[in-house]
Amino acid sequence: MSFLMAKKFALKNLKANKVLEIPFVLSSGIMFILFNIMVSLASNSYVIHRHKFLISIINMGIVIVGILAVIFVLYSVSVLLKRKNKTLALYSILGLEKKHIRKIISIEFMYLFTMILAIATVGGYIFGQLAFLGLNYLMRDMGVNVMHYPLSILAIVLTMVVVIILYLITVIRLSFTVYISTPTELLNKQHSGEGEPKSRYLVLLFGLITLSAGYWIALTTKGTLESITNFFIAVLLVIFATYALYVALTVVALKLQKKHSSYFKPVKFLSVSGLLYRIKSNALSLASIAILGSGVIVTLSAVTMIYYSANMNFKNAIPRSYELISGENIDLHNYKKVSNTLKKQVEKTVDNKSQVVHSYVGYNCESWCEKKGDQLKILNNESLSSRTSKMLYVGDLVGYNANLHKKIKLQDDEILLCNNRIEKLNVHKLRIGGRTFKVRTVDNFVPANVAIESYGIIVKDLKTMLFFSKLFVKATGGMATNAKISCSYNWDVKGISYKKYSKRVHVLSANKVEFVDAKEFLTRFYEINGGFLFIGIIIGIIFLVGTILIIYYKQVSAGYEDRHKFRIMKEIGLEDALIKKSNTSQLMLLLYSPLCVSIIHCIVASKIVFNLVQMFGGIKWQNYNICLAAVISIFFIIYLLVFKITSRIYYNIVR
Repeated sequence: MSFLMAKKFALKNLKANKVLEIPFVLSSGIMFILFNIMVSLASNSYVIHRHKFLISIINMGIVIVGILAVIFVLYSVSVLLKRKNKTLALYSILGLEKKHIRKIISIEFMYLFTMILAIATVGGYIFGQLAFLGLNYLMRDMGVNVMHYPLSILAIVLTMVVVIILYLITVIRLSFTVYISTPTELLNKQHSGEGEPKSRYLVLLFGLITLSAGYWIALTTKGTLESITNFFIAVLLVIFATYALYVALTVVALKLQKKHSSYFKPVKFLSVSGLLYRIKSNALSLASIAILGSGVIVTLSAVTMIYYSANMNFKNAIPRSYELISGENIDLHNYKKVSNTLKKQVEKTVDNKSQVVHSYVGYNCESWCEKKGDQLKILNNESLSSRTSKMLYVGDLVGYNANLHKKIKLQDDEILLCNNRIEKLNVHKLRIGGRTFKVRTVDNFVPANVAIESYGIIVKDLKTMLFFSKLFVKATGGMATNAKISCSYNWDVKGISYKKYSKRVHVLSANKVEFVDAKEFLTRFYEINGGFLFIGIIIGIIFLVGTILIIYYKQVSAGYEDRHKFRIMKEIGLEDALIKKSNTSQLMLLLYSPLCVSIIHCIVASKIVFNLVQMFGGIKWQNYNICLAAVISIFFIIYLLVFKITSRIYYNIVR
């Protein structure tokens, strides 16, 4: 067969299967547009030089986006190949040789993947400019324009390589199917998965056990450290459970319906028997929709909450425009000398001392602790537990009052206490290191850049702080540097521009001190938080496109399968209204059940996800729930719209 003849067959196939192939090209094109954008950003010189902290996040995103894109494209190819089994069988029956069939299919998929590559390249550049501007907006970099986003040859080449590899995998897979299958086997594959399935009680038991275990982990996990490891375990268990229960529980539930007397009512009879017939081939796809839907909701709610809490967290982490931290260990003999040295170093950076405003000196030390009843036990490295260990941050009263403009006074045996995860503590006294302290609970003052659950204590004076520091040093064997007291000088400036003052103040870092510029810290802060939001949005879009794609393919596949059944039901005398009513109830149960499962998964996961997002600062439980509810509502509306649109396509095919 000549190339031109094979090309004609390929073009006819494309036209005949456009209902499936247009969505395949568009969805795959979107996936690779996102991949192209990610690679372009990672290789963009402006991003590399201006946002170096962001590159590692983008590189991580490239791997995730690439893997997800490949998975979804391979799934789409599987759906297309199943629909082509009848065509391949007819070619064989008509006498075409297998090498000719392979040539036709190779040309057909060459057209498809060429269109995908064209969409990815053009769309990647056009939408990449918008993504580039959007990313810089998220990071508060307003001095950027599209001229900083040139066409990336690396992005085009990498996208081309991945698309070509997928094309070769598709052609090899199809060629293998053609060579090993007879026309009869190909026709049978067209209807594989149909028929009433068997009850699988072992699979059902496995699903119930793994779901219970996953939910139990999600609901009982406490603390950030434990949540990091347990989250992925819970996710894997729930994924396995979702697939197992869709395969087994749906079948058992439907067979129980058959034993009910109402089963023999016309609509229910047709619906239940129809669902039993469908569920064998649809169970895995429905489970995939539920899992992808959960991924969309969890990802977008988490990254949105992280980003929009950034401003509040920043103000808590760096209370003044500048901070200078001494490297010396503080005691009762040198604390005045160290603080005066820091003050003099700062005053050298201005022309007039009055330009230094809102300044204060603060002292602090840190260690690990565990709270049991009214006792706060200081831990050594061997005693650390991811479930019960908390950070303990101790600060001085003078610095606390100066920072927050308060006038609180404390007795010798009195402390202020807060927790960065619990808003209202019910604690009246604490026993620490053999001493009993009266407790006054206050709002959280633990720096927001402390990622894990922590207690904050404010003590009356340096003498009391030394008591804590000695406990910390003894527990850690002097190995932890933060166990010893450090001194910091915090200040703002007036009457001088930031640009001019930055040149002067950065010489401080040449001394044996740690210098923190709040604006630079905020830039890094937004790079990280903006980067996570951007990656989260990209991954959320991929999950959403994947969800829509599977729903679409389910509706189209169901339409082709039901067209023949509709004719049979009409021929035996069933009314159109009854047929449509039974079919509608089947489709609603099939496609709304993943939505309900997704929402349930996300509600159960909300506690452990909340623990994880608190790594990025003090996020309130009610704020996260509001964000989660908003994302669920938006996803619900999108899901309904997709269902409505695809239902029309289904009925057009059936008619």
